[in-house]
Parts: sequence; structure tokens; C-alpha cells
Amino acid sequence: MSVLIINSLYYRKDIRSCVLLLVLGIIVYGNHLHNSFQFDTVAYIMNQHRLDNINEQLTINYLLKDFFHRSLLQISIAFNAYLDGFRTFSYHLINLVLHLINCLLVYFITLRTWLYLKSPDGEHKENEIHFVALFTAVLFLLHPIQTESVLYIMSRSEVFAGTFYLSSFLLFQVYLSKDRPIRVGFKFIVLFIPVFFLIGFSIKQTLITLPLVLLLYFLFGQVSQSTSIRWLNKNKWKIGVTILVGIALLFHKLLTDELFLTGESTAGEDIGRLNYMLTQPPVIFFYYLKVLIFPFNLNIDPDIALITEWWSWKFITALIGIAGLIFFSFQAKEKRLLLYFISWFLIVLSPSSSIITLSDLAAEHRTYLASYSFYAVIAFFVYKVTHLNFESYPTKCRNTMLVLSIFIFVVFSILTIKRNQIWASEVSLWSDTLKKSPQKIRPVINIAQAYTKVGKFDLAIEYYEKALGLNPNVFAVNYNLGNLYFVRGREEDALRLLNTAGLISPKTPETHGLLGEIYLKRKQIELARFHLNLAVEIKPNYSLAMRNLGIIYYFHLKKPEQAAVYFSRALSVNPNQKDADNIRILIKKIKEK
Repeated sequence: MSVLIINSLYYRKDIRSCVLLLVLGIIVYGNHLHNSFQFDTVAYIMNQHRLDNINEQLTINYLLKDFFHRSLLQISIAFNAYLDGFRTFSYHLINLVLHLINCLLVYFITLRTWLYLKSPDGEHKENEIHFVALFTAVLFLLHPIQTESVLYIMSRSEVFAGTFYLSSFLLFQVYLSKDRPIRVGFKFIVLFIPVFFLIGFSIKQTLITLPLVLLLYFLFGQVSQSTSIRWLNKNKWKIGVTILVGIALLFHKLLTDELFLTGESTAGEDIGRLNYMLTQPPVIFFYYLKVLIFPFNLNIDPDIALITEWWSWKFITALIGIAGLIFFSFQAKEKRLLLYFISWFLIVLSPSSSIITLSDLAAEHRTYLASYSFYAVIAFFVYKVTHLNFESYPTKCRNTMLVLSIFIFVVFSILTIKRNQIWASEVSLWSDTLKKSPQKIRPVINIAQAYTKVGKFDLAIEYYEKALGLNPNVFAVNYNLGNLYFVRGREEDALRLLNTAGLISPKTPETHGLLGEIYLKRKQIELARFHLNLAVEIKPNYSLAMRNLGIIYYFHLKKPEQAAVYFSRALSVNPNQKDADNIRILIKKIKEK
């Protein structure tokens, strides 16, 4: 029976479903393809010179050398730069294509999951399977929480890794399915699963959860008399004790050694692993589930309270809430489906919501792959509720499902399109974030930086001053505001802030370079020379600092030979810098003398 159903679904409805998903995705996300670089994509792509050696990065050697440092992700970014430089269209297009591929994978995965995990005595209704699969895939495609993963270019790590994760999962399903072709060669499909797993691991380490997800899928689909289930029942106490001891030892090591598994981390210093772990159950239950159910007021930088005590009511109620969901699912008729999807959500989310201490306590893009299980459960309940209410009226039931589905999809499409528009520029993104997180300093700093880039210096100064009031010990605030004060002619204020920036981060060459420039303008030559020398010591290829040192030695200290050395070094680093022709004339004049 299942063979006939799946063949019917695959050949009669799948093509139409896939076309619908692709068309919907293009319509809803098409307005973001020319959005500018956002958030730390700017730093990653534009400011850190990661794309200076594109040809070296587009090689197998680079892939293998930096395999465990997301080399394939960097290769995909380098490929964008090779195709289209720093124009954003191709970057966004690849993210969107990967998301559309993932939606198609979700559709086919859900079809097979319903056949494999339904109760043995449950009926495999063609309409139910197709409706749930398509509804799940459309939710995965359109839910507004997905916008951060699709629109935020550096969140390609989530989307791209998701492609390999879902592909491996689908291959595993095909291998397990009873309707697979009966031939020995077909068994070689299992070889592609570890290949996809390894490739995906070079994009993001989220794939570390895949083996456990596959194992649970296999076990949840076994009948009670199968060999594997009988073996588990026979050894359940040994397995349980072993798991508990292993978890206890793992947590002891994690909580006594901040560097274990993750190495050095500024987040570990600022937040602490224990505090991070205590905060994550409330994040999962009170934030992620909330925005999945009510996708309004999405926020790139949510204001999450740090939990520092075991007896915090938020921590305890979150654990009770999660346990309650598991208990409810265990009591349901379709408990295998529900329990598996809850397991999927918690397991896939676990790397970023447990032991790995990250700077952000919560981020919407972390739910990209985990949220699939939520959409599948919602699709299941929509189908069941409408059929229970209109069981004797099939036409009314079908029409109700259609109207409800269209309503949800239209609302989600509108919300997603509006969210795309918010991502259109840094000013609009961080203005929206600041409204939703008015007490956090990062949105204030980032909107000030955004206004600086578009030349609105007065607004930039206003926001930097606000950030200074929130926290006077942030390097970026002191340095950037000092720079703006200098541009505006407020040299005393600039010196005060830049000296503070130098104390906060003494090894940042740009601070000393700017201090040297200001002191040079004020003709405080010794102070200027001190800071410029320090800038060049920290950053030997700092052309602007070397040029200013040349000016000091030529015009103020009357040492033309030493000035020529600094001028020449500055030109060798940056031959097209400001006043390059005048510098060459000076060098020529010095040599002639």
C-alpha cells in the first residue's frame, strides 16, 4: 500500500508542489536581492581582507588546509567575489537558491517521514501525507524567522550546511524505505551519507548532530519486535547508566574547564559557560518558541536577560515547559512522530544552545534547521484539527483547510516581505533593532556607524554620545566618536576620547595613527612622533602613519634623509595614496640634494 501511495505522490503531485515552492520563494524573497551588506558581513567581506587572495581560496588545497575552519563556506564567498566583486546581488542569489533547495528537500523528507514514523496501525492517507509535506515546506520557506538566515549573507553557513544536512537525511530515508529497488548497487547510496556529512562539516559544525538524528529516526521507525528494539529493551539499564555517567562526566569537564571543546572565547570570559547554559532553556522556551508561534517584532539583536542562578524561575519554568511538551507528546496517539520532532528540535539546536558559549545569547538564524520540526508539527495539527471538527463533511473540511492555509501563507508572506525591506539598509535594520532593544548598546553603535557611512555625521555623533552614556568603556565608541569630533574640529574632545580608546585597546594601530595626526596638526611634534612610531611598530605596513612620520622628519625635525625613508615605505605600501605625486616630488628633491 505504501509503495502505491508514494509512487502516486511522487508522480502526480510532486512536480506541482515543487513548482509552487519555487514560485512562492522567488515572489516573496525577490525584493531583497539588491540589499546592501549588513551586520558583520561588512567586517567579514569588506573590512578584514578575507577576499584579497581569491584565486588561492578557490582551490582544493585551501579546502583541505582550513577544512575545520569553514573553508567551504569561505570558498563560496570567494566564488561570489570572483563572479561579481562586491556587488551584493550574487551573494543574495546564492543564499536564496540554497534556501529553495532546502525547501524542496524538506518537502520530500516530510513525505517519507510520515510513511516511516506513523503508527503501525495508522492509516496512510494520501491527502494527509501530501498536505502535511507541502504545508511544512511552505512554512519552512515563508516563515518570517527564516529571513535572518536567508538575507544575512554570513548566515549562509546555516543555509548551506542545512543543504548537506537535509540531503544526507533524505538519502538515509531512501536507504531505509521499503520501496527501494532490489539490487545490490543501490546499497552504495549509504556511502554518500558520510561524504555529505564531511563536506557539510567544512561549512558549519552543526552537522555534528546528524548521526544522532539519523539513529533516532531509525529507532523510532522500528516495530516493537524488531531486533534492534529487543536489544535495546534487553540492555536499557546498562545503556541508561552509561549515558548518565557520560553526561555527568561531560558536564563536570565543561563546567570546570572553560576552554574544553571550544578553546579561548571572549564570550566565555564575558558570559561564562555556566551562565550561558542556564540561559539557553529560557531562550528556547520563551524566545524561540514564541517567535515561531507569533512571528512579530523579529529582532536581529534581542535583549535577553542572562541567567546566573540554578534556582531562577525562568530557568526552572523553561525546563518544566520543555518536559511538559515531551510528556504531552508521549501521551498522544502519534507519539512517535511528535517525540521524534521534539527530539529533532532540541538536538539540532543543541550546539548553539548548550555547551558552546557564544557572544549572542539568542539569534534567529540558529533556528533555521531546527525549526523544520516545528513546522511539521503545526502542519500535522492543522490537518488533524480541521478533520476532527468536520469529520462528516469532507467538502467543508477541505475548503476550511484551504482557506486556513491560504490565510497563514498570505500573512507570513506579507511579514517576510516587510522584514526584507527592513534589511534593505544598515540604517533601517539598526533603527528597527534599536526600537526593540533600546537598552542594548550594540544597536546604538551600529546605527551610528550606519549614519557615518551615509555622511550624516551629526546623527552619528548623537548616537555615539548616547552609546558613550550607556557604556564609556567601549573601544569602538571612543575611537569612532573621537574620529568624528576631529573631523568636526573638536580636537580637545577628540584627544580625550582617543586616549581613552588607546587605554582600552593599546595594540590598535589606527588609534595611535589618528592621535599622531591630531598632535601633528597641533604642532605637538614629540607626541605626534611617539604615537606614529607606535602605530608603525604595531602595523609595519601602515602607510598613512609612515607618510606622517615623513612629514615630521622633513618639515619639523629637518632630517630629509630619514623623511625619504618613511616616504618611500609609505609609497611602496600604497602607491595611490593621497598626495602621492607630491611625495614623489619631495623624494626626488631630497635625492638631488
